[in-house]
Amino acid sequence: MRSKMSLLCALILALSFFNACGEKQLEWQGTIEEINGVKIITNPNEPIYGELIFELEEDLSIGNDEDDNYLFYRISRIGVDQSGNIYVMDRGNFRVQKYDSTGRYLCTMGREGQGPGEFRMPFNMIVDDVNGTLVVQDMRKLIRFDLEGNYLDQDLALDNFFYDLFVTANGHFWGNMHREEGDDEATADLFRVLVEMGLNGQIVKEIVSFPEDHYRQRLESGAVLSVSTGEEHSLVISLLDGENIIYGYSGEYVLNVIDLEGRVHTKIKKDEPLQDFTAAERRKSKRAPLPEYRPFFYYIFSDSASRIYVQRTSARVLQQVEKEFDVFSRSGFFLYRTVCPLTPFIIQDGYFYTRIADEETGDVFVKRYKILNWDQIKTDR
Repeated sequence: MRSKMSLLCALILALSFFNACGEKQLEWQGTIEEINGVKIITNPNEPIYGELIFELEEDLSIGNDEDDNYLFYRISRIGVDQSGNIYVMDRGNFRVQKYDSTGRYLCTMGREGQGPGEFRMPFNMIVDDVNGTLVVQDMRKLIRFDLEGNYLDQDLALDNFFYDLFVTANGHFWGNMHREEGDDEATADLFRVLVEMGLNGQIVKEIVSFPEDHYRQRLESGAVLSVSTGEEHSLVISLLDGENIIYGYSGEYVLNVIDLEGRVHTKIKKDEPLQDFTAAERRKSKRAPLPEYRPFFYYIFSDSASRIYVQRTSARVLQQVEKEFDVFSRSGFFLYRTVCPLTPFIIQDGYFYTRIADEETGDVFVKRYKILNWDQIKTDR
C-alpha cells in the first residue's frame, strides 16, 4: 500500500511538473529558431510581464543658479563612472562638469574656444572606465581627458561627423554617420552607416547601412534645402556591453546584436503591424512629407542589467513628452512595456538619472532617483 501511495505521489508530482512547464510555455507565444548560426527570437506583440512601473524616489539633485559650478544651461549628456561619479555635458556652457556620488562639485573639463582642450560644438560624451578617460566629441574631433579632469593632448581627428558614438572593450570606437551617394546633392541617395574605427580614429570597417530619406529641394539660388521631420526611418545603434552592440532600422521591428567583429549572432523581432500616421498628423507636418508609415522606434539603450530599452515615442521634445519603451531581456525576450514620465539618460545599479527643467524659473537640475523596485524587475523569462 505504501509503495502504491509513493507511486501515486510521484505521478501527481510529474503531472504537476509537466503542467507547470506547459503553462510557462503558454506565457510566451513567440518562436526561437537558428538560421546560419544566427539565433532568431520572434516575440508576440504583448510583453511577458505586462506593464513595468518604476517606483522612483528622489535621491539626489544637482543644480544652483547662484553658483557657476552648479549652473546648467543645455544638458545633452549625463555619464556615470564605476565609482558613482557623475559627469554632465552642458553644451550651452561648452563644458563637462564632474561631481562625486553625493553631488559635490569636483572639476570642470573644457571651455569654449579652439585651443587645446577647448570646445567649439561639444556633441557627445563617453565615460570610458576601461581606459580611465572621458572622451568628448567636438565636431569631427575627439578630445580626451583623464577622469581627474586633466586634458591629455591626445585628440583624434574623425573622418566624418557621428550622431552616435561609443567605445568598446578593445578601445575601438563605433559610430553612426551619414553618407551621400550621387553627384547631385538634391537627388543623391542618403544612407546611415554603422562603422568601426580603430585606435587612431580612422574607419576600419563598415558594418551595415540603411537608406534615410530627407525631403530635399533645390532653391532658386541654387542651394539645396534639406528638411528632416524626425520621423524618417533610420539606423539606430547602442552599446549593449563592452563586447556586443545593438542596431536596428526603424522601418522594421528587428534588433540585431553583433560581436566586435561585426557578426550578427542574435536577431530580436517583435510581431507588430505597421502603423500609419493620422490624417491630422500629416496635415500638421508642414516642414516635409511624412513617410508612408510610422517608425517602430527612435532610440535604443541598455541598463546595467543588460535589459534593452526601445523607445517608441518621438524624442524631438526631450522633457515634455512621456517616453514609451519596450523592454527586452539581453537574450531577446519582450519582458515589459513601460512609460517613463522623465527622460532616462542612464539606468544603472538601481538608479535612474535624468535632467529636469523648472518651467517657472528656467532652472535646470540633474536628478538621481532610486528605483525602489529595482530588484523585482525581471531580467529574463
